Amino acid sequence: METDLPIGEQESELFVRIFRQLSAYKDPNQSISGILKDTCDFFGFFGGFVYEADHAKVFHLFEHYRAPEAGLQSTLVLSEHLSEEDMGELKAKPGEIVYLKSRKTQLGAKFLELFSAKTLIMIPIFIEQQEPIAFIGMLDRRHPIRLTNREIVDADAVLSVLAGHIKMRVYQKRLEYAYSSLRNLIDKAGVEMYVNDFYTHELLFINESRAVSRGGVEKLLGMPCWKALYPSRKGECDFCPKDKLVDAQGNPTQAYTWDLQRPSDGSWFRMVSAAIRWVDGRLAHVVSSINITENKYNEMLVRRLAESDTLTSLPNRGKLVEDLNRMLVRAEPGQELGYLIFMDLDDFKEANDTYGHLLGDALLRQIGHFLLSENGTLGMPYRYGGDEFVIVAANKTEDDLGRIREALLNRFSTEWRIDGNSIICGISAGAVPLKKKTAEELIYAADMAMYEVKKSGKHGFRLNTRG
Repeated sequence: METDLPIGEQESELFVRIFRQLSAYKDPNQSISGILKDTCDFFGFFGGFVYEADHAKVFHLFEHYRAPEAGLQSTLVLSEHLSEEDMGELKAKPGEIVYLKSRKTQLGAKFLELFSAKTLIMIPIFIEQQEPIAFIGMLDRRHPIRLTNREIVDADAVLSVLAGHIKMRVYQKRLEYAYSSLRNLIDKAGVEMYVNDFYTHELLFINESRAVSRGGVEKLLGMPCWKALYPSRKGECDFCPKDKLVDAQGNPTQAYTWDLQRPSDGSWFRMVSAAIRWVDGRLAHVVSSINITENKYNEMLVRRLAESDTLTSLPNRGKLVEDLNRMLVRAEPGQELGYLIFMDLDDFKEANDTYGHLLGDALLRQIGHFLLSENGTLGMPYRYGGDEFVIVAANKTEDDLGRIREALLNRFSTEWRIDGNSIICGISAGAVPLKKKTAEELIYAADMAMYEVKKSGKHGFRLNTRG
């Protein structure tokens, strides 16, 4: 670089130009090849380079000045040229200039040989002083360059400034890679996720799988979460578990797991909510969900099978006890709850022995169908076991009970037609008022009332008011 300025002013002009160029860079990935050229020309070096390492610790020639003419290799694998001791020496003073104008040191000799250079000025760039992530330097293969101490200091200063820019560039790349990888992971993991401001509900982040059905990510960001994800709502969701995510001082606590059924299509989701601090320090609500519709329906099927009688499809004894206890717990003192009716088929064994078990099973199914079809009048039926049935006549008055009695006795006085056979099978039934007792106590009392009917001649109905 030819100029009539004194050496000191020339150096100042170079520094000012470099700082202005770097200050004008809006993108840290913007090339510094032009600055590298000016620096090489100023200090009389033939070529310059920037190598950056990949995940496999292979250094790639990322930027250069006169790479082909300077004989710069496209890639460098330091482990093929440097021993562990050499790497230790390189790491000993990270960031310092390496000025190699002779083969006086073992490390210097190896780098001069590696670059086939007569003179080499280079700065290794480290992250957290562990592994070198990049190198920036200048070299000359033609002849040794003799620099004054001041020129060495100035070259060190220029390259150090550029090294700082390169380090920032590497960090930026890694941040972008990390964000891209994390975003891909979140988008491809089969989990729907979004983050919103804890207080304003503004959507701060939403992954593709959650946003795709609502018009895409860009359309939704900034909108209140309830408006973006549940358009029919006019305000904050009533099922939002925010109050479970922070303590009394408003600090995040542990995650909260809950299940949500989507009204639009009935799908079920396992939701995990947590309060976190967002990148700008604000309190945020992160919600992730996974579709558990199949699991939920399988769970419901298993529950239904566990609670149902396989022959009649009526709720079974376990379900009866569960429903009764729930009803009794919720009841207010003195509240009229209705009646519990315990039924036993008369002479069912004889019918079973006469016509066979298959017909007996068909009779039980037909009785179960009748009881269920008339549940609006009679009450909720259950198969207690064998030929025993229970009806929970909830919220029925004593007059209603009289009508139930007549309906049951009349129906079980008429025939049941099964496979061309006519079967008449009466009932013995006992009833008790539903009171604040246990389910087992009420069932036992109704059973005893039914037993009194059996002893007195069968096919009857008795109310035990003592319960």
